[in-house]
Amino acid sequence: MLAALLFSSPALPAQTTPRITQYVDVTQLQVLPNHFPQWANASNHIGVVPADQMLDHLTMVLQRSPEQESAYQTLLADQQNPASPDYHHWLTPAEAGERFGISDQDIEFLSDWLRSQSMHINWVSPSRIFIDFGGTAANVGQAFHTELHSYQVNGEERISPSSDPSIPAALFPAIKAIYGLYTVENRPTIHMGAADSNSPAFNGNSGSHYIMPADFAAIYDLPAGLTGAGQTIGIVDHARTDFADFDNFRALTGSTFSNPTEIVPTAFGGIDPGPAATSYTGITFTAQSESTLDVLRAGSVAPGAKLLLVVDTSASGGIEVGAQYLVQTTPVPAHVMTISYSTCESAAGSSRVAFWDTLFQQAAGEGISVFVSSGDSGASGCDSHGDAPPPANPVPNSPNYLCSSSYATCVGGTEFNDAPSPSIFWSSNGLDGLSALSYIPEGAWNEPLDSNSIPQVNASGGGVSSFIATPSWQTGTGVPAARAGRYTPDIAFSAAGHDGYFACFGPPAIVVSPVRAEATTLSISRHLGVNSFNGRNRRPVESE
Repeated sequence: MLAALLFSSPALPAQTTPRITQYVDVTQLQVLPNHFPQWANASNHIGVVPADQMLDHLTMVLQRSPEQESAYQTLLADQQNPASPDYHHWLTPAEAGERFGISDQDIEFLSDWLRSQSMHINWVSPSRIFIDFGGTAANVGQAFHTELHSYQVNGEERISPSSDPSIPAALFPAIKAIYGLYTVENRPTIHMGAADSNSPAFNGNSGSHYIMPADFAAIYDLPAGLTGAGQTIGIVDHARTDFADFDNFRALTGSTFSNPTEIVPTAFGGIDPGPAATSYTGITFTAQSESTLDVLRAGSVAPGAKLLLVVDTSASGGIEVGAQYLVQTTPVPAHVMTISYSTCESAAGSSRVAFWDTLFQQAAGEGISVFVSSGDSGASGCDSHGDAPPPANPVPNSPNYLCSSSYATCVGGTEFNDAPSPSIFWSSNGLDGLSALSYIPEGAWNEPLDSNSIPQVNASGGGVSSFIATPSWQTGTGVPAARAGRYTPDIAFSAAGHDGYFACFGPPAIVVSPVRAEATTLSISRHLGVNSFNGRNRRPVESE
């Protein structure tokens, strides 16, 4: 191999300064830290990944110069300042690249280096801040001076480098992180369990209530005239949906939202998950359950909005592919993005957090409001919600890493304090299933016992980021004075199993009450003019 690589130098835009200013000497290396997860240890080790195994969608997250980063931060502040001439003047992805992306020369150097390592370039984002690439396990290991191994973690096989990767030192100033070198389990924060129902009245036999769209509007005082008309909500998920479920839901609730447009982002490596199932066997969670409930919650709160369901089942994980489509496409497909997945920050690591923070920062400059579920495992985001608490937990408390970015609104969950006097807050069902009488006092959602009084992990996610600093806007009552990091969640709505959200799956006889904290019942933020977000959890309810 050559000790140094000389690459071509295309003409530079006037406002960009190259970050790569030296020859790319492949013998002079520098470590990219924090790309080696804690679960990749000897006790979990299986063996070396086959040399010819393909890793087709890795993402290089690029690093702006300090001057560019400062200028971009100034623009983001001006876009939110009514007194600024840049107020609500949103960028296109290409404009973000021209003004704040790294130079064409740097892009060419990085691309040529990847090709010199026998890897291929899939795409470069128009914002010039991401390079998507791929290669075999052997190619990747050789390029980054490590080796890819398999590990068994919680019954699942995962891939990780055997050590932090190294790159030529000349490239280091232009690279923030490499996304995808190790597996992260992005879990839909959803739990489904049996519950009872007195159909056609939507109140449970055990004193619980199933929140209909009319109930949500009454409890949270949604203005009737604000429907989301003229807006598009981008929902990032893994599966297509059965439109018959929406027909059943509309018939039972009086909702009027339109069916979603379903998109597979093939230009970004998306893979079609195939047709939706048209029936359910028993009460079983599937990716389609998540997609269906996300559409139902968004559509029932903003019935005038267009719903864009972006689905993908690629090996890279899917949600990042869908999110890239929403952020990198011109014109911007949706100005509201909702993501209902989570895993703990300590398992994801700082390189994964850096990817989402960079992507959500670009979204902010394009006027996209991002909403992410805080998770359903309380402060112990590494634990599986709905399961029994682990007998010993060596992993520290850790929030949902998708919520760590200060450019996303993290949505948590509350629990209604209605049990002592339910008649004050609930009546028999009226038109469209309405039974809520008014706002119901609520506190943090925490249900440590299931219906059989067995301990479970079920509570509103939250905590403080170990990687993202406390943002300047996060001040005021309730914000810790220590300013130890980004605090989550930001806002919350009802999410407990006690009063779950009503939904429909499969045949008309199957009804589901979703109960879990998440972001899909839209922020109808500045785009729709209402300060409304959602929290939720879910459980299926079999109608009689």
